[in-house]
Amino acid sequence: MRGTKKDAQRELIRRLTEVENGPAVDPSKITLAEYIRSWLDAANELSPKTLERYRQLADQQIIPHLGATVLQKLRPAQIHDWHATLLRAGGATGKPLSGRTVGRAHRVLHRALERAMRLEIVSRNVAHPVPPPKIDAAEVAILNADQIADVLAKLNDYGGRYGSLPLYAIAALALGTGMRRGEICGLAWGALDLDKAVVQVERSLEETADGSALSRRRRHMGAGRSACRVMWSRSYVTIGEG
Repeated sequence: MRGTKKDAQRELIRRLTEVENGPAVDPSKITLAEYIRSWLDAANELSPKTLERYRQLADQQIIPHLGATVLQKLRPAQIHDWHATLLRAGGATGKPLSGRTVGRAHRVLHRALERAMRLEIVSRNVAHPVPPPKIDAAEVAILNADQIADVLAKLNDYGGRYGSLPLYAIAALALGTGMRRGEICGLAWGALDLDKAVVQVERSLEETADGSALSRRRRHMGAGRSACRVMWSRSYVTIGEG
C-alpha cells in the first residue's frame, strides 16, 4: 500500500483484527448479478409467490443498476445512489418508482447480502447502514360492525338464506377472521375447530406465472361464532380435505 509508516501500521492492525475476529473473506470475482441469481435458484426457504416477486425485483430493479458490480466491491454509497436512481427513473419506461417499491427492492438486496455475509462471501452487509426510502403510512379503511352486517345481509338476500353458494360462507369467514384470500383458498377442514370458533392457518394457495401452489405458513385466529354457524353447513362451501 502507499502512504506513511503510520498508515501501514494502521492497515496492519486492521487486517490482524479482521483475522482475529473471524476468517478474512477470500477475494472473489463473482458479481452481484451472479450471486443473486444463484441464491434465488436455490432459495428453497421462499414460497413460490415470494420467489416470483424476488425474481421480478432482482431482474427489474437490482441487476440492471448494480448487477455488474463485483459483490465484494459493493459499497454503501452505491446503495444510496441506487435508491436515488430508482426514485427518479427506475420504472420500465423511465418513470419514477414509488418509495414502497424501492423499499421492497432494498429488502431483497439486504436479504441477499445478509446471506452472503453468513456464508463469509462478504465481510459485512453494505445495505444495512443505508435505510430504505421513507414512505407515508397509508390509513387502512376497514368496515365497522354495521357495514359488515350490511354486506352479509345483502349477500344473504342475493341468493337465499346463505347467499350465492359458496360466496356467503367465504365472505363470512373473511370478515370474521381477516384471513387473506390465498389462506381461505388453501383452508382444509382439519384446520377448523367450529366448537371453539378457532381456525388454524397452515397453508396458503398462491398463484404464480407457473400456476398455483400451496405454501406453508402457521397462525391461528378466532373465527367468530356467526362465521362458524355458516361453516357448519358443509354443503354451502367446498374446502379441501388435505
